[in-house]
Amino acid sequence: MIHRTITVPINFWNSSSNRHVFSLFSGFGACLVILIFPLWAQAASIPVPQTNAVLQSIHRDLSKGVDLQQLLHWQKTVRVIGDDAHQCITEKSSNLSQIDKSLGILGSAAAGEPKNLSALRLKLQGEQKKLGGELATCKVLVITSANLTQEISKKRAALHAEMLLRHDHNLWQQALTLQSVPTAIWIGEKNFWLTQNGQVIFAQKNLQISFGVGIVIFLLLLFIRAPLAKKLHHHLLFTARAKFYHYVSLLAGMAAIAAGTALTDTLSPLIMLLLVTWGGYAFISMLLALALRPSGVVNQHLAWQPQTLRSTLRRLRLIAALAVFGLAWISLTPSDPLFLTNQAFFGSIYHLALLGAVFWLVWRIRAHRPFRTYPLLRASILLALVATATFTILGYRNLSDYLFFGLLMSLLAFGIGLFFSWGLTDFWSQPPQPSSHWQRFLRHRLDLKDDQPLPWIAWLSAISHTLVWLGIAAFILSAWGLTRTGFTLIWKYFITGFAIGGFHIQPFRWVIAILLLVLLFNINSVVQKYLSDHSRIIGHMESGARNSVLSIIRYTGFIIAAIIALSTAGVALHNLAIIAGALSVGIGFGLQNIVNNFVSGLILLLERPIRVGDWIQVGTTQGYVQRMSIRYTLILTFDRTEVFVPNSELISGQVTNWMYTNSVLRLMIPFNIAHDADISLVKELLVAEGQNHPDVLQNDPRGIPPTALLLDVNENALQFYLRVYLDDCNKSFNVQTDLRASVVESLLRHNIVLAHQQQDVHIMSNQILPMEGSLAQPAEGR
Repeated sequence: MIHRTITVPINFWNSSSNRHVFSLFSGFGACLVILIFPLWAQAASIPVPQTNAVLQSIHRDLSKGVDLQQLLHWQKTVRVIGDDAHQCITEKSSNLSQIDKSLGILGSAAAGEPKNLSALRLKLQGEQKKLGGELATCKVLVITSANLTQEISKKRAALHAEMLLRHDHNLWQQALTLQSVPTAIWIGEKNFWLTQNGQVIFAQKNLQISFGVGIVIFLLLLFIRAPLAKKLHHHLLFTARAKFYHYVSLLAGMAAIAAGTALTDTLSPLIMLLLVTWGGYAFISMLLALALRPSGVVNQHLAWQPQTLRSTLRRLRLIAALAVFGLAWISLTPSDPLFLTNQAFFGSIYHLALLGAVFWLVWRIRAHRPFRTYPLLRASILLALVATATFTILGYRNLSDYLFFGLLMSLLAFGIGLFFSWGLTDFWSQPPQPSSHWQRFLRHRLDLKDDQPLPWIAWLSAISHTLVWLGIAAFILSAWGLTRTGFTLIWKYFITGFAIGGFHIQPFRWVIAILLLVLLFNINSVVQKYLSDHSRIIGHMESGARNSVLSIIRYTGFIIAAIIALSTAGVALHNLAIIAGALSVGIGFGLQNIVNNFVSGLILLLERPIRVGDWIQVGTTQGYVQRMSIRYTLILTFDRTEVFVPNSELISGQVTNWMYTNSVLRLMIPFNIAHDADISLVKELLVAEGQNHPDVLQNDPRGIPPTALLLDVNENALQFYLRVYLDDCNKSFNVQTDLRASVVESLLRHNIVLAHQQQDVHIMSNQILPMEGSLAQPAEGR
């Protein structure tokens, strides 16, 4: 095709070379566009959804009377349309951009160009016009769906407010409503609760037998609970308590009654209500007794007195009984002959009783933790309980039900969350116990000793606590009316993110980035620990070199982990240039010292003039290098004080390193001997004591054997020096002490006197001045 295009005669061109160049570029552009155009055509052929009629229909119906279910359905439909429209805009914009590039490759029309190029240009222009129209339609759909979503949200909010603020009969009017209930309904209500299979429920022999069996089992277990507790004491994970076995016996009796009534077909609504209430009460009371015992988890974190624990347990058991009764009653209500409107009085009384029990509990423990620590929390709970009770009395049933359920479920969820959080804290923070199965399993797998802490305990604890409180938060939001659609919307924003100003934040990516950062930091620590303890790669190096290598690995790992985490979070790394520019301004003003110490730390780690374990002197500070970091060096002095020296001082100042090339140290120990001493004997004694010390180098190429030197003769003494070399400068003070003591003892044994400072006093008799006054006369009576 290219050769055919080249040979087409075009009269517009005056030379064959111009025709050849034009034909070459035209053929190349045509081939390029023809090769990739089918993909654009396929993408451009995606049909735009014809949903404008649906949106208009929803908009018209919003002005009519609708319920919440219809609004939820419309909101979901509009959201789907909006998402499709956004996707349509993305696809059409991409396709339109590709067609614009193709038209740019073809260029503008020219006289005498090949027909296939002209046809292709016309086709692309047609597709461009079509895509432009579809893109405009998608944008209209986006705007329309967004406006319609706002209208639906406003309509839902108005309906919610109308429903919650709807005023019904107050408590007194609800009581008066019961008087207008027909007698037939009361008879049906009585038969519903007190009769079964046409007989009075308590007159049935099968029911009596079931109750008798349950009572016998309860009394039997109650009688043997003490020896049973004593026998099973060592086989339980908790301390055996008599109350626990009391609740076990009660549960066993209730289970026997329930099984008997179910098998004999005597399980009437009243019996079911009693069994569920007492069984649930016994089970919850057993859990509360275990949690509120003096050695339980609640007392460990709140430090309540035993009396407070007992009173709180009684009130919680009352609340549990009321709560279980309410759940059982609600489950039986649909089959109750009494209409729901006539049951409003009983529901209000039940609300007030449960609210009063919770108010009583919060009021009695107001002086204890956590309400003593957070008085605003206590005041908020009490105010919410009083407001809910007030709305119940005044007849705002919907608002009362909403606050009642949300408030009590929130308190229950918060209490459960605290209990599990405390339990997890005790579980993860417990000391190493060889008897613990899971600890023994992990130690065996990780090859750890019994006294070594388990790795990553802090992170596992944080993750478990986070999961617990996320579950509690989801339960509380559900209790306050957040629907599945709301959770879906939250999850969508969590995954896709949201925009704040000009920044787009995706929480999911940030969470993954944080977890990845933590994982990489821990891997870096594990690598350093392995290299430090087990690896033969740096095992042959000296301590300073190993410390430098490990420091470089540590900081390099931190930098790599930070870059990977930022990339995972969606932070464009090219923006780091802007951050670096901002930091350069800060460095110019206030960060000079920090950067200076940082660069000096890198120089110290690379050149290693100072290493961990060296004995150095910086100014007036003298001691051992204990730690070297990027910013400072930690020196442990001889009086066990820790001095943090900035790295810049170690680079710019004078530093004495006693152990740079080796740890050999020369000692010059002075001795002042009297002038009349035998010089040869003194030298012999000094050399002998130096040779007898085990830490002094004798015939070692690193030093000179012990030598006695007479280096000064002054008016006071003959000043001898004992010169010795040590293989370890850390023994300097001990060796000096030993040598001084042994030399002095040897000199004294040989009657050699140590010299002291001498001073001669000359009295000139002819220059004595006479004493004046009474001082010159002798005292009387002497």
